[in-house]
Amino acid sequence: MANKSFFRRIPPLTLFIIFSLLIAVHTFASTTQLQIKIMGCGNNEIEFDEVCDGTDLAGKTCQDFGETHGDLACASTCDAFDISGCYTPPTPPPPPGGGGGWAPPPIETKVIIKGKAYPLSSVTILQDGKIATTIQADSQANFKMEITNITPGVWTFGVWSEDKRGVKSLTFSFTTNIISGITTTISGIFLPPTIEIDKTFVQKGEILNILGQTAPQSEISIIVNSPEEIIKKTKAETDGTWFYGFDTTPLEEGSHGTRANATSLEGLSSTFSQTLTFSVGRELIEKLCPKGDFNKDGKVNLVDFSILLYWWGRYNACADQNRDGIVGLADFSIMLHWWTG
Repeated sequence: MANKSFFRRIPPLTLFIIFSLLIAVHTFASTTQLQIKIMGCGNNEIEFDEVCDGTDLAGKTCQDFGETHGDLACASTCDAFDISGCYTPPTPPPPPGGGGGWAPPPIETKVIIKGKAYPLSSVTILQDGKIATTIQADSQANFKMEITNITPGVWTFGVWSEDKRGVKSLTFSFTTNIISGITTTISGIFLPPTIEIDKTFVQKGEILNILGQTAPQSEISIIVNSPEEIIKKTKAETDGTWFYGFDTTPLEEGSHGTRANATSLEGLSSTFSQTLTFSVGRELIEKLCPKGDFNKDGKVNLVDFSILLYWWGRYNACADQNRDGIVGLADFSIMLHWWTG
C-alpha cells in the first residue's frame, strides 16, 4: 500500500517521463547487445554462439565431414561450416585383365641433349666415352636426342659431328649429375666449325684458303697467330659452308696457326675449332722436302716416285715442289732432275 501511495503522489506527467526513459534504456541495451553480436562474425575468432568464424574452424577439417581432400571453410553467417571445397578423389580403375591393385606408372629418368651442328650432318653422342646414339641434324643444323632409362649419377657426355666433306669436328664435352625421376635437359650446344686449309706451306704474300662448315649464315671469326692475333671475319652460306682467302703478306716467315669459331643467327657462340698449322717461307719447304727426296732417305728413286703418284692431281707440301698448289708434271720434272736411282 505504501508503494501505491508513493506512485499516487507522483504527478502523471512525471510518471510518463520515467516510464519512457526506462523503455528507451532497455531498448538501447538490447540494440547494443545485438550490434556487438553481429560485429563479432568475421573477426576470425569464435564468439557467443558462433559455430566457426573465418579462419577459426574450431579445429575441424574436411576429414571430419567424410571427405579426404580439400579446404574446409566457414559460412559468412558464422553459424555453419562450408564444405563445398571438400572432396574425395575417385579411385583409379584397375588395369585391364584384372590382377592386383592400380599403381601409378613409373617416372622416367632421362636426358635430353639439343643444339646445333652442321646441316643434315650425322651427330654422334658419347656417354662416358662410348657411343650412345647417332642422329641426323636438320637442314638448319639443329639436333635433339633423348637417352631414356639412364642410371642416376654423374655422367660425362660428348657430342661431335662430321661435315659434308668428311671433316670431323672437335668433341664438345660436359659432365652433369642425373637425378632419379627427373628429365635433365642440356641445350644451347653449338659445335665448333670444321676447318681446313688448302696448303701447309706458302710463300710470303701467297693466299692461304681457309674453309669449313658450320650452321647456316653464322658469322665466322678466323684467328691467325703471327705472333700477335690477326682476326678476320666471314659469313657462312645457307648450307653452312664458309671460305676465306687469307693474304699472308703481313706474316713473318716461320710457323703459324689458324683456328675459327662461329656465332649463330640466334646468338649462340661455339667453342674454337682445332688449330691448323702452316709455314711461310720457301726456305722452310726446301729444308723439309729437299730436292725431291720425299721420304728423306738421301735418295730420289721409285719410293719417291710412288709418293708423287699418290698425291698426283692434289696438294701435298712435299710433292708440290714448284709450289703451284697441285702435284703434276712440273713436280715430276723436278724430281727427275734430282733422280739418283
